[in-house]
Amino acid sequence: MASGFKINKQGIRQMTREIEREFAKNPVRVPLQADSTGVHLPPATTVNNYNGPVVTITGDHAQVAWNNHDVTQSRETSEQVAPGYEELADIVTRLLASLPSLTLDLDDDTEALATSETILREVVKTEPDRGIVKRGVTMLKGLLAPVSSGVSKAVTQESADLARQMIESLGNALPS
Repeated sequence: MASGFKINKQGIRQMTREIEREFAKNPVRVPLQADSTGVHLPPATTVNNYNGPVVTITGDHAQVAWNNHDVTQSRETSEQVAPGYEELADIVTRLLASLPSLTLDLDDDTEALATSETILREVVKTEPDRGIVKRGVTMLKGLLAPVSSGVSKAVTQESADLARQMIESLGNALPS
């Protein structure tokens, strides 16, 4: 620095903080239009979040990580199934695992998933509402019927057999 000029590093840090504070209050938004012709990207599987909180919410539980560098968040819960509903819970759990191979259409698949989760939430209560469980089982059997009879699109012999077995097992698993 032959000219006698000296950089004021403290002044630069203060100015940087003030600018960052202003941008935090008034973020700059720029509308973009992308030309995606000829671009075929795979769906994103990883989300990187820099300089901000990461909140993971499952049901009524939340986990927060903020400025922690590498973070692994997980949660395990185990609930006791009400007596007499163990077999039904097992069958519904197996049905959930088998849903992708049953080739249900999107609406039926979504409904089967929601109904299965409703049944599983009910059977872990100390006194499950038999009406809710029975309606759920009836709904699942109705959703599986087109697959078991082979009238649903893209039905294979294996998926039809699996659907028939699930319908029979669901009917037999209801406690009397």
